[in-house]
Amino acid sequence: ECSPEMIQYEYVQKSDLLKTYENGATVKVNCATGYIGSYRLQCENGNWRTINERECKKKPCGHPGDTPNGDFKLTLVSEFVFGARVKYTCRPGYKMASRIDYRDCRLQGWDNAVPVCEVVKCSPISNSDDVIASGNIEEPSFGDVVHFECASFNKMLDAPEDIHCLENGQWSGKVPKCKDIECVAPEIPHGNTNPALKYRENDIIQYKCDENYQPRPGRPKCTKYGWSMKPECEEIVCILGFLTVGVYSTEPKGVSVFHVGERVKITCSKTYWFSGTKQVSRSVVCQNDGTWSSRPVCEEMTCEKPEENHLVLSYYYRNKQTYRLNENIPYTCRAGYKGGPSSRCTENGWVPKPECIEITCSKPNIDYGTVENPQNTYRINTYALIQCDDGHQFYAICTINGVWQSTEKCKGKTSACARFSLTHGFTRKSDRGYLYTCDSDYKTFDGKWWGEVTCQGGQWSDTPLCIPEKQCGQIPTVFKVINQGNQVFDDRVRHEFECEVGPCCFHCDKGKWQKQNCTYQNCPTPPYVENAVITSHEAGTSHQSVTYECRENYSITGQQKINCKESEWGKAPTCTLDKTKKCLNPDQEIKNAHLDEVILKAQYLDRSQAKYKCNDGFQFKDGPYATCSAGHWNYPQCIP
Repeated sequence: ECSPEMIQYEYVQKSDLLKTYENGATVKVNCATGYIGSYRLQCENGNWRTINERECKKKPCGHPGDTPNGDFKLTLVSEFVFGARVKYTCRPGYKMASRIDYRDCRLQGWDNAVPVCEVVKCSPISNSDDVIASGNIEEPSFGDVVHFECASFNKMLDAPEDIHCLENGQWSGKVPKCKDIECVAPEIPHGNTNPALKYRENDIIQYKCDENYQPRPGRPKCTKYGWSMKPECEEIVCILGFLTVGVYSTEPKGVSVFHVGERVKITCSKTYWFSGTKQVSRSVVCQNDGTWSSRPVCEEMTCEKPEENHLVLSYYYRNKQTYRLNENIPYTCRAGYKGGPSSRCTENGWVPKPECIEITCSKPNIDYGTVENPQNTYRINTYALIQCDDGHQFYAICTINGVWQSTEKCKGKTSACARFSLTHGFTRKSDRGYLYTCDSDYKTFDGKWWGEVTCQGGQWSDTPLCIPEKQCGQIPTVFKVINQGNQVFDDRVRHEFECEVGPCCFHCDKGKWQKQNCTYQNCPTPPYVENAVITSHEAGTSHQSVTYECRENYSITGQQKINCKESEWGKAPTCTLDKTKKCLNPDQEIKNAHLDEVILKAQYLDRSQAKYKCNDGFQFKDGPYATCSAGHWNYPQCIP
């Protein structure tokens, strides 16, 4: 036999079953109230065997339904099934209109109706004679806005012009009234004004800002709506604009806004320098007026237009005020001046310097006579009175070529000349002196096959000289070379001479001089030497040279003067610190600091240190020690 108590399934209805069932009997077992499903069982040898089953589960009720402007949540179980309860709540600004705010899941489904949420209302607002209200003023509800304004243009509201109906049914503010227009001085961060003052319509507020702050641009005016603009104090800053062309780096990197007193180091790219200076790197400081101590701009290296009064430029160059790096300008000089023919714009300015020098004559050297009232130099068209030893007088004039000219000369007593010898040639005596000619494959210094020297006042008119045919001697007289001397030049040699019109260049070609244009040698910037400066820069059309000088306490090693050949500079010297010098006692007081040591020495070795202490209100910039370097103290700095 089998009994109902032996059934192991949950949530089944056992009250409808018999007390016992015989072996082989079958029975249908239903689920308890509120559950769905069933089991078919058979009694077999005193135990129930399941023939068919549908597990008993709570009966579902489906969705309970949403309410506008409200929400619900399950309170007893987590599913919409028999025995579940959902509780409804209204959203902010709405209130529960239904008496019952929940629904339960029962056998027949959800009981009660879906609760209703209605909007919260605020008290109505009425217009007055001097205040005009606009908006939903008769039946205002949550979220409604009522706007107020004065009926008179000469009045202002004493409260905010807009109020809102809140979720609790209260207005966000009181209903304003109209009053005479006035403004109250506001609290200004980093600034101050008179808080006791009240301002009438169109009054301008006056206020001051703290140090390193400035008033916001504009004039705050009192209006019926309050201040026309908010009185504010803005921090004074300097803006570093977007730097592109010509800037190599900035330090600190990536910073564009700087406070008063802060600095930025700008390094320019090659062929650029700092605006307004000739520095390639410079630190600029943000000043208390919001401007930089100098313009943070790198400009292309240029040269200004030469200001030489007697220099004449061509029309193309005459109208330009600046010239680009490596630009070459040809120029001439006015009558009575010499210079040129061109100059090039370099990092060190114009090279060679474009200048026109007045043509003058030096004091004339008179054989057998003297100059009356002599001068060191004479200007063009100036006369000099010549007094001969024999009493004869005449005038000589300084010509435009810088040489003296006269139709007369002083005559001296005739005296014998010393004998001379001629190499690679032979001589024959003549009425005035000697005739000479040169051996085969040789020629005279002036290029002729014969020459003559005369005895004048005990001196030969010239030095007879025979040179090889392939060498070059005297420049043709038509070119008017100044002070050539007797120097002989080998074949294929190029040389620059000084002519009356300026530098002139020639090339020795198989024993004959060929005139050439003088071209400026394109030399780079002289090599940098640490702890040295260039004291002189000599430049001609075919050569350049610079002279270095070391700073104090440094000694130079190598050639002090180097030349540029074939567009390359010679090896630069070096400047080495002289560490053999010792320092005497350091100063007891320096700027904003004093010595912090009692025991002093007679002498201090190189790199020895002495400790200082800043005065009150100051602090060290880079440490408290002074260092002995090459006989001099490098003192620390104390800053506020």
